Amino acid sequence: MQTHALLNVDRNLLLPFFERVPELFDRHHNDPQSNPEMYEELLYRIHRPLSGDMLDMIDDWMGLEPRRLNQDQDLMLRLFLLAIKYPDTLLLESLDDIITEDVRRISAYLHFTSHTYTIWDQDTRKGLKLLGFDIPDTQKADPFIYGAYVGTIELIKDLAPFTCFLEHDVPRQRLFQAAIAQYGREA
Repeated sequence: MQTHALLNVDRNLLLPFFERVPELFDRHHNDPQSNPEMYEELLYRIHRPLSGDMLDMIDDWMGLEPRRLNQDQDLMLRLFLLAIKYPDTLLLESLDDIITEDVRRISAYLHFTSHTYTIWDQDTRKGLKLLGFDIPDTQKADPFIYGAYVGTIELIKDLAPFTCFLEHDVPRQRLFQAAIAQYGREA
């Protein structure tokens, strides 16, 4: 699958983006709406074993309503977050629908518990489309669509020149996701 994706990459679309990654990341990450201080704090405050309070902190940062899970579903969610291994997304199919009803929420949980998964964002989808990668929209945490989103950002990161890799506290997946999101916002 990655070979097929590499054959379909339009480098002419990527080059202008790569030249701007540091600037784009800085503008997105330091935007007050992104709440960079809380984001960076969560990188260090979320740890195993996961508690409901930790997931609440992520919900708060994302501006999401409290979870509506019963005790069994909450346990299923926390076990899922412990069991999933990057870049797998197929394990999402084993979760109850109420857990996967919001891809933004589950992607944020995955990001803060592993630092390798990227957070689902509409601006990032727009940026990916500008770079030649059209990821379908979804509200639900669909394992195939979210997997394509994660894999595409990973592919872009793999193709990036070393000048894109800033020295920063944020994980590289977030660095590229934020830069792509800002690229999409500016379009």
